[in-house]
Amino acid sequence: MPRVTPVPSKPPPTPQFNSMALVAFALSVLGIFVLPSALGGVVCGHLARRQIRRTGEQGDAWALAALILGYLLLLLSIAGLLVFGGVMITMFGVMSFM
Repeated sequence: MPRVTPVPSKPPPTPQFNSMALVAFALSVLGIFVLPSALGGVVCGHLARRQIRRTGEQGDAWALAALILGYLLLLLSIAGLLVFGGVMITMFGVMSFM
């Protein structure tokens, strides 16, 4: 009887990493210095999460981090503009009475 040697099986292929998720995260981090890129990070983050759900790729955590950071930066910038506007209105209001 011939001896049969088992053939090692190949491991299952690992899912690809979604590059849009990395782009979204990079844009959100860049949004710290250049605000419009935070908006690009939010858009790319949503697109990346949709692609990840559809294809089963990896990178959902990166896309989620991009969304959180992008929305946080947009919220902080809007709050800063409101505070700045309030200070300016107050300053001009005080100056008008002098």
